[in-house]
Amino acid sequence: GSTAAITWNVSGTSTNYQATLTGNTTLALTNVRNGDYGTIILTQDGVGGRTLTWGSQYKWTAAVAPVLTSTAGGHDIISFVCDGNLMYGAYIPDVR
Repeated sequence: GSTAAITWNVSGTSTNYQATLTGNTTLALTNVRNGDYGTIILTQDGVGGRTLTWGSQYKWTAAVAPVLTSTAGGHDIISFVCDGNLMYGAYIPDVR
C-alpha cells in the first residue's frame, strides 16, 4: 500500500491480504477465477484520510461502494467472492 496501486494477484488461490494505506490507492485483482474469494484488511497509516478507488468489476450492496474509515490507524475489512467476471464485496467498517 505504499504506492498508488495495490495489485492483488489471487492466482486461483483464495487468499487473505493486509495493506496499510500510505496514500490514495487503487485496488486491482488479477488472475481471479469463478469461485475465488478473499478478504483484505485495510489500515490507515498514521496520517489517515487515505482513500481507495474501486474498479468497475467490484459490485456492492445497493450499488454503493464503501467509504473507508478515515481515522489514523483505522481498519476496514473487505471480503470478496468472484463469479468469474465480477467481484461481489461485503464491507465491515472499523468498529474499535
